[in-house]
Amino acid sequence: MHMRKVLTALVALLLLTAATPEEAVSQLEANGYFIEPGANVTEEVVSDAVSEGRNAGGRLYFVVLAEEPPGGAPTFSDSTLDLLPADSYVVTVAPRSVGFAEDGDVWTQEQMNEAVDASLEGGSDDEVIEIFIGVLTSSSDPGVEPEPGDDGAGSGGGGGIPFGWILLLGGGAFLTWWFFSTQSRSRRVAAGRLAEVKTLARQKLDEVANDILELEHEVGVSDNTEVRQHYENASATYSRAMEDTERANTLPEMLKVSGELDLAIWELDCAEALLDGKEKPPKPEPPKQEPVLPPPPPPEAISPGPKTVPPTPSEFDRRPQRQSGGSNDMLTMLLTMMAMGGMRGRGGGGFGGGFGGGFGGGGRSSGGGFRSMGGGRSRGGGSRRG
Repeated sequence: MHMRKVLTALVALLLLTAATPEEAVSQLEANGYFIEPGANVTEEVVSDAVSEGRNAGGRLYFVVLAEEPPGGAPTFSDSTLDLLPADSYVVTVAPRSVGFAEDGDVWTQEQMNEAVDASLEGGSDDEVIEIFIGVLTSSSDPGVEPEPGDDGAGSGGGGGIPFGWILLLGGGAFLTWWFFSTQSRSRRVAAGRLAEVKTLARQKLDEVANDILELEHEVGVSDNTEVRQHYENASATYSRAMEDTERANTLPEMLKVSGELDLAIWELDCAEALLDGKEKPPKPEPPKQEPVLPPPPPPEAISPGPKTVPPTPSEFDRRPQRQSGGSNDMLTMLLTMMAMGGMRGRGGGGFGGGFGGGFGGGGRSSGGGFRSMGGGRSRGGGSRRG
């Protein structure tokens, strides 16, 4: 109970101190940027970046936050964009992520993602903004027209470069650009998937944590040592899953977290069953990397209605169903993403969706991953690497 009060107080404190899109929008409309108090950024750098973006023709806004927002920078940008005029671009720089949301027609979605992906290497907020605006505005600059002069095709030992060499050098430059662009796009897509899965995992972890807190008193007054053992196992597995979620860098690593979540939930199920004088449920199998589709039900089969469970004859006012109920949705998402990744390696189009609320997608991802939102609107972002 004491732990719950502490957690509640911490959440309330964060809600009171964290900036919101509604607070930022007035300064965005007046200055083109919003800097949260405590953010480690130079106002002149932000102001210059806004001016460069506006001079390039785009209605560009910058938000620099001192604390990481819920859902990451892409979600904050998305919510802020809802409050601004149409044809706008919102870029949010947070301590752990950088993200954008846009519905304009000056820069393309690919140009925005390219600028964000490059900015993730910045070691400070100033560097992130300078890299972003430099890449973005250079990608929209018109090409330089060649000056008239000798094309090298004439006789007499002119100093021009032979046309064949021009083709060869140009082709090599294009192949180099294509290779690195493809690699960057692949990293953004993979990071977007990972961020989406991590967001769902954190939601499941919150549910398990609440269930652990709710059972704390009932287990504490029980004299059944097996109940205590299952409860302690659930707590230890929960802590391990939470640490593994933060350390995970690949989808297979998150598959392990899915198994840990199932195991923690099973330990809680066992503790409740023993407290209620019932048999323990079977232990879940570790998740497999291949999706197993259940056989279709026969046509005449009728799905039974919801199974009712009689209330527990106990003095404890425990809810009839806990918040955490398995990680099947997370496992399904993981297997789908891993399967799509395999298809992409065989020439498929890949799984291009990002996250919208930042599982992962939000979004906190390790690359630019994005999602289309209809009507020319898009968002993207990633975790800072600098």
